[in-house]
Amino acid sequence: MRRLTLLCVGVLLAHPASGQDPGLVFDAESGEPVPGAAVEWIPGEEEDLPLGSALLTDADGRFRPAAGWRSGSLTVSALGYRTRSITGIEADGLGWRISLEPEPVLLEEIVVTVGARARARSEVAVPVRTLATGEIKAAGAPSVDRLLAKLPGLESFSTPPTGTGIRIRGIGGARVLVLIDGRPAPGALIEKRDLGRLTLAGVERVELVKGPLSSLYGSDALGGVVNVISRDPDPGFRVGARALTGTTGRREAEVTTSGGGSIRYRAIGSVRAEDEVPGLALAPGEGFARVWDLRSELRYRAGEIWDFRAGLDLLRERQRWPVGGGFSGFNDNMGSSGWVEARGAVGRGELTLASFTQGYEHLYRSARGDLPLASSDAEPQRERETRMTVSYSVALGDHEIDIGIEGSRRTIESPDKLVKERVGDGQTALFAQDAWRVGNATVTGGARLGWNSRWGSNLSPSLGLVLPADENLRFRASWARGFRAPSFKELTWQFVNLAGGYVLRGSSDLRPERSWNFSGGAEWQPNSGVRIESELFWNQVDDLVENSFVGNAASGLLIYSPVNISEVTTRGAEVNLLAHSRIGLFRAGYAYLDARSRSSGRPLDRRPSHSARLQGTWVIDPSVRIDATGHLTGDAPVLGLSSEGSSERIATQERLTAFDLRISLTPGPNLELSFGVDNLFDARPEGWLVPVERRFRVGLEARELFARR
Repeated sequence: MRRLTLLCVGVLLAHPASGQDPGLVFDAESGEPVPGAAVEWIPGEEEDLPLGSALLTDADGRFRPAAGWRSGSLTVSALGYRTRSITGIEADGLGWRISLEPEPVLLEEIVVTVGARARARSEVAVPVRTLATGEIKAAGAPSVDRLLAKLPGLESFSTPPTGTGIRIRGIGGARVLVLIDGRPAPGALIEKRDLGRLTLAGVERVELVKGPLSSLYGSDALGGVVNVISRDPDPGFRVGARALTGTTGRREAEVTTSGGGSIRYRAIGSVRAEDEVPGLALAPGEGFARVWDLRSELRYRAGEIWDFRAGLDLLRERQRWPVGGGFSGFNDNMGSSGWVEARGAVGRGELTLASFTQGYEHLYRSARGDLPLASSDAEPQRERETRMTVSYSVALGDHEIDIGIEGSRRTIESPDKLVKERVGDGQTALFAQDAWRVGNATVTGGARLGWNSRWGSNLSPSLGLVLPADENLRFRASWARGFRAPSFKELTWQFVNLAGGYVLRGSSDLRPERSWNFSGGAEWQPNSGVRIESELFWNQVDDLVENSFVGNAASGLLIYSPVNISEVTTRGAEVNLLAHSRIGLFRAGYAYLDARSRSSGRPLDRRPSHSARLQGTWVIDPSVRIDATGHLTGDAPVLGLSSEGSSERIATQERLTAFDLRISLTPGPNLELSFGVDNLFDARPEGWLVPVERRFRVGLEARELFARR
């Protein structure tokens, strides 16, 4: 009651002094404004006033301090944040810019990857992990692959000749769908899902679905989904910049601008360079990788009904690495994506119309020296995809229903590697999902019926249940059918490697991969500061496609072709803990994985059985933050071909135990200086395909340069 009285009196009495600049309440981790925060002024002991005054920050996190506020103290509070007390003198010294530390457990996570609409995580049955701004900063990773590789149950692996992919619970590669703001990342059609090229510049969070989501996305989501989500445009005018340098020639620069009124915009440009190539272990100076990236968005709100959005993303990448004989290999990759979207209230629900087009070009060349030579023999590979989606979301009683139809056209050109110079397909899909509230439980059911001009039709259903036992304990269970269609490469590739002595031929007789997945677990939150999650999972993949030796050509070259050769099972358990107090945040996680072939009983290649992570964050004061992380990846078998041509264990990828440290200083309201080290004690286990070594970095970030609201 007293807080309500203060707010009412504050609105009437707390008039700003003439010329007083507005104050700002913002998120200490992301720098984003906090709207609706209560700023309460309490008079000093020497002042004979019956009560203070209070204000609520506006939609941009702004408030106007009154003339006398410097003499007292302030208490600032907001839902999902730790309450902060500060003297008026301290607040004035900060320019009335007051940061609040998030209460991670109290905030209800909203996820967008698991459905056609945003949903509260507490209502989602499938296992979802969200990495927010604070955790991304603590990792100090240059790209998405290195961010995810330190999580329990996930492994980074090489995708030859260069690049890295990610495995989720033992399933990865082309079986994990990679999205940027809900749209496919470039390079997927020729299976260049290189997560090492995806920058974290301007990223608000990364959502990770640990299990098949083919009922929504269709093919390629058999093993899970990674969705990289950018920050939304802000009002007014803001410019931010970040620069970082580190060992292994790591150099990064980023500029962000956003603003506007009725039409809002955001543009994020970044450049990243390293003296190494993702997925390769090279000696110093043997290679390099450069990535240029631009992401932009426009948003227009037309009245109270329609919201229009459009965006353009550009990517440019170059890599160089030694290929033998004094020659270097060069990859030149270029990608572009454009999209438009309209959302509006129609009837009792919301209609969404979306169109997306994407192009990607990959060119490989070899030469002596630092630059590739122009050659008519070097033919680029090009992919194109156009997609249109219409969906409708509506709440009908206890049901939240999403329905939609999607059509797409895909083509790929590769004159020197395809049986035909150009191949393509058309796809049409119908999808539907229902979240049904039954008492305090939520039952979700969904299905996607797809038809493809090359491989036919497929139905992917899913079913989930969220059952709260009480206010602190809830149970989850999900069952889903996963699906992956044969890729263009597996169906139509024709590639000859004379130096390697082999031919790789596609096969038109391949069957789609299909899986059954079940997961079940519990979430217990005994108090506002602790959350414990546990889960069991089981996944069976049938008709797994692998390259296999099928015979010899007339020339004597070995012929390899993709074949539906094996069935695999992955199963295991995960336990995660999140706890916080006034001085910091603590996370712990452990994952157990048993991944093996059902036919031979052998474990799968480079899948560790045990992985764990401990992370602590300590806020010494608002200007000093320390993040410390320890992560363990257990040893794993390395498989190869025996003299009889069968798969067997030939080596061991040794256990890795590493510790990372990051210290950030905030000398001013708009500046952050950070120092970091990965693998502090320089652990170097044997058998790893990616470089494992100690790395240092230092960075400087400036927020809200030339800010105007």
